[in-house]
Formats: sequence, structure tokens, C-alpha cells
Amino acid sequence: MKAAPRQAPTVVLIHGWGFSGAIWDALRTRIDDLDPLVLELPGHGDVPGGAELADPRLAAQSLLRRLPAQVREPVWVGWSLGAIVALAAAERWQGAQRLVLVAGTPRFARAPGWPCGMPGAELAAFGVELGRNRTLLERRFAALCAQGGRAPARLRRQLAEQMTARPAVLQGLQAGLDALTRADLRAVWAGLDAPVAAWLGQHDRLVPPETATGLSELRPDARIRLVPGGHAAWLERPDDLARFLREVVA
Repeated sequence: MKAAPRQAPTVVLIHGWGFSGAIWDALRTRIDDLDPLVLELPGHGDVPGGAELADPRLAAQSLLRRLPAQVREPVWVGWSLGAIVALAAAERWQGAQRLVLVAGTPRFARAPGWPCGMPGAELAAFGVELGRNRTLLERRFAALCAQGGRAPARLRRQLAEQMTARPAVLQGLQAGLDALTRADLRAVWAGLDAPVAAWLGQHDRLVPPETATGLSELRPDARIRLVPGGHAAWLERPDDLARFLREVVA
């Protein structure tokens, strides 16, 4: 009797704070052969809710409920906040899988033993600014993501347009900031029984390049790629990220 054909992996793309699944359009067209699937965060894009995003594990449950039944071997790919949710989804998945953090980290906030995080006061300031002037915060966030890019002004405009084209609900934005401030999934990254990888920017203002060292120390077998650019480097280098994803899948 012949063995059943092996189920092909599905690349599951999870976007970052304030964006929608449309942010992946340029990459998705380059990885059609990897069966890409875009899942949006609660309170973002077309997904209702938002409050559950404060707890990445609750957000992951929301994603898993929307995962098509035919997906048998996911390759979780999370950008920024989406990386934490991808980690939480991988923690709950039973079966073969892979995990890729794109400008992502299991802990965004600096902590004892984790010097590569952002200062907690800076993350807290985002929440204060969100309550005062959401538009100004979104513009500033787009500028931070674009720093270090090949054409930062053009990238900043592209990111700002993405945020306003399909705006997230306020509850989802606040919950996402709460997750970025408090979530700590380092133990999941260190102990996940699956291949793991990270694609990081050398000039990232939100996930410092030193994160590569922190991730490698927690998980020596991780495939780490440090590339020129900032937090949204992959938007300017979709072909590079597509090649990296194929390496991970292979």
C-alpha cells in the first residue's frame, strides 16, 4: 500500500499592530507556491473584538478558531505584534509546524536578563499618546517602522496609508499595546518542539538588532537572519523574505 501524500505546509501570515492583512499583499504574491494564508488580529481588518489581544494566548485562540480545517502543517509567520501571537499559536498547536518571527521578539519590553527590549516607559508613552491623538501616534509609529529603510520617506507614507485604509478599532489598538508592554513568551520560544527562525532588521528602532543574540542564546538551533533595514525592512525586501521562508520550509 502506498503511503498517503505528505500534507504541504501552509504559511500563515499574521500582521502587526494597527495594520490589516493587506500589509502582506506584496509578499503573498511571491510565495503562492507556499500556500499563504492571511489571518487578521482581533480588532484589526475585518475581525471584530479587540480586547482579547491584550493576552496573546487569547488572541491565538481566536486565530486558531479561524484556521481552515485543511491546514495540517502551519508555518507561523508573525510580524511585530503578530510575532507574539504566532508564538502563542505555536504553543497551542498539536502537530508538525514551524515558526518565523519577522522583526519580532517573544518579549518587546526590556526586563532583567533581557536587555534587548524597548524601555517600558517608551511603550507606556504609546498608550498615553493613543488616548490623546491617535492620528499623531499612527504617523509616528509609521515613521519608526520606516527608519533604517532604503527609502524611509516613501516607506513611511506606504505604512501610514496602510493603517488608514482599513483602520483598527480603538479597543484593538489599546489591547495590542498592552500585549507589547506585558507579554513574555521567552519560555515558549526556548521550549517549542519545532524549527524556529527570525528575520530581523539591523536598524530596527522597535526590535533592536541585539535581539538576534538574545534569541540565539535562548534557542541555539534557531535560524537567525539579520538584514539591512528597520522594522518594516521586509516590505522593501519581499523577495529576500520570500527566499528566507522557502529556506525555513525546506
